[in-house]
Amino acid sequence: MSFRKFITSKSFFIHLSLIILSFILLLVLALQALKIYTRHGDEFVVPDIKGRLIQDIEQMDEMSKFEIVVIDSIYQEDAVSGSILSQEPVANSKAKKGRKIYITIASFSGDDLTMPNCTDVSLRTAVQTLTDLGLRIGNISFVTGDIPNIVTAQKQNGKPIRTNSEVKRGSVIDLVVEMGENNTTTYMPDILGKTEAEAEKLLWSNGLNVGTKTFDGKRDRQHSRVVSYTPTFKGLTLGTTVSLHFINDNKNSYKKSLRKFEEQLILEQNEYEDISDENSEW
Repeated sequence: MSFRKFITSKSFFIHLSLIILSFILLLVLALQALKIYTRHGDEFVVPDIKGRLIQDIEQMDEMSKFEIVVIDSIYQEDAVSGSILSQEPVANSKAKKGRKIYITIASFSGDDLTMPNCTDVSLRTAVQTLTDLGLRIGNISFVTGDIPNIVTAQKQNGKPIRTNSEVKRGSVIDLVVEMGENNTTTYMPDILGKTEAEAEKLLWSNGLNVGTKTFDGKRDRQHSRVVSYTPTFKGLTLGTTVSLHFINDNKNSYKKSLRKFEEQLILEQNEYEDISDENSEW
């Protein structure tokens, strides 16, 4: 039988149909097997566990479908020890049974730490080191010296604290920093819209002290954000104390207050430049 007659014969089409049907059947079986293997469609809503105590969520029926993994422990002065600060996946997302839920919890206050060496390093480095450990910056004072911006002493409760000595998490550490005779000023960093921790770190790193903090509504380390501060000068003397006002970014008044203060800063800056121009003419 010639090839042309074979491909036009009834037998060829029967075999071709069987091959196609077999391929479709294998494909369907493979997809079903993959669906079963990956538990496709077997998804559950991830509950909101932020703010709850880790020992409490272990008893929740909704969490029995997931595995909890603690990836970090962070000290926050206003957070309850053992409470959950963040979760991944986020609340109300969908995940398969057995999925790991990664959480960060508030560390237990009073943990013993080893005091790091913050002398003979820059102020910015000292602030980073202390805050990373869960320690806070108290008063930053300045003395005239040969090497500007270098920390010369670290203190606690007015007394020097030695490197490697025991210190409690959350303790306040004061720093003494050198400044040059002709370099006694710093600038106000951009702290508008920043959280409390972010604003404090920026101020400390720029040689400024944190003063009174007021909050419009409940204090929230993640959602309370800076909407105004005093003093409002761009250039400030090193060691100046800055007062901060916060509003929760979920409140309707947040953006309005932020814009109002930004407009105030622009107006004050324009007035300052006008006065400077007038003085320069004289």
